[in-house]
Amino acid sequence: MGFDTYVNIDNRTVVSYRKQTGVLGRFLFDRGDLVVQSGTDGPSRRPAAVAFRCTVAASREVLKAQGLGWHVSVATYASVRMGIHTEASLWGRYSAQGSFSEDNPSVDEDEIERKIAPQRNKTPEQDLHELGAVMAAQWMDSSSAVLLFDDLIYDEAPPATSSTILQATAAAEKYGKSPLAVGRAVETIAVLFRDAPLAAWPMLMAVLLEHLPDRLSIEYVLSEGIDEFDMVDDASAVRFAGKWWDETGEFFSDYAHKLGSMFGALAAFENQLSPQFWFGQATAALAHLEQLNSDRGASSRKERGDALERLVETIVNTESPELDLLEKNFKTEEEEIDLLLRNGLPSPFWLAQSSPYVLMECKNWAKPIGVAELRVFESKIEDRRGMVRIGIFVSASGYAQTFEERLKVIQSRDVGTIFALTLDDLCGLITRREKLSDWLAGPGAIRAFRVS
Repeated sequence: MGFDTYVNIDNRTVVSYRKQTGVLGRFLFDRGDLVVQSGTDGPSRRPAAVAFRCTVAASREVLKAQGLGWHVSVATYASVRMGIHTEASLWGRYSAQGSFSEDNPSVDEDEIERKIAPQRNKTPEQDLHELGAVMAAQWMDSSSAVLLFDDLIYDEAPPATSSTILQATAAAEKYGKSPLAVGRAVETIAVLFRDAPLAAWPMLMAVLLEHLPDRLSIEYVLSEGIDEFDMVDDASAVRFAGKWWDETGEFFSDYAHKLGSMFGALAAFENQLSPQFWFGQATAALAHLEQLNSDRGASSRKERGDALERLVETIVNTESPELDLLEKNFKTEEEEIDLLLRNGLPSPFWLAQSSPYVLMECKNWAKPIGVAELRVFESKIEDRRGMVRIGIFVSASGYAQTFEERLKVIQSRDVGTIFALTLDDLCGLITRREKLSDWLAGPGAIRAFRVS
């Protein structure tokens, strides 16, 4: 990993680079963040320092622009999350904390389960939020070591050991966070560092940066041991930094290409990798959608609508190629279809529907959807009844009574079946890692039959 220090000096975060390693810090900066500090004898003399420098807020945006920000980190974490060792460690600790005697030598397992169960149910995003809060509190306290970072300082991957997990759960308790959530996150990231450091490092930084003050400054110092570099003046320092930037960029590009080729081959070999990847993407898409919906004044209606469509798209992609997204925002002269799907699902339920294609409508409105929107969707299906007999309507805000009354009429006619889903339904699919088609053929169908 190649860093000498991660310290908070005068309210400024400093990251020092060792010349023989240390390419990962580049993830946090733009090329324009280069700062060359001239020597005391003027600009023609050897520079005093060469560094990349920006704020925490700026680094967050850089990570996001590179596809390595908070939401992607949550998605990646969700797809690889573990925690067996952390939970076993907590069972041992809680057992040891119990009150035992010769008259009562048994462990109260029910009491331990009551402690652990609420922590076990925390989402992947909650895990990372709690880890980030603990790390940020440690970072701002100069007397505390920061979880996972001690080993990075010495250019080693953090070990996924019982000692590491114990440190994590103890730190969580100190700062009032869930020991299982924090320990589970540390356990997962430590293992990820062993297998894929170029994925683990940006994730760890995204988690930390999400909880540090926006205006805190970050430096990535290139010029430690400056006498050993060919930097005799400011101009040569800029050339040195530019060469380093280009070479590290080529390294990352080559690594990403190889990684993509490797996982492409694995996905072709084992088709279960693909659904898990898309469920991870769905977790990120859901987090982004909820962020936009939490403050509707800070986003446009189109942005919120696109976010819901993206969430639905990722859920559909868990079933490819049996259920394929053919086109988004499919336009005709008269109307637009949000999502057009090709239905190749082989189960008897879906074959019986006689619907080679499926239409989907997505509405991320602040109010429940009324009958007018349903009538428009109904007409889109009826106009294509030779090819389409299934429609899926998704509303983030639920449905008005007029919608439900009209839906009863539609289900009783020979038009086809329209499934009405809510955002809670989509959240449930993601949490359970359940395919949309399986849910529609089970609970969704039961709901539709009750409506009719």
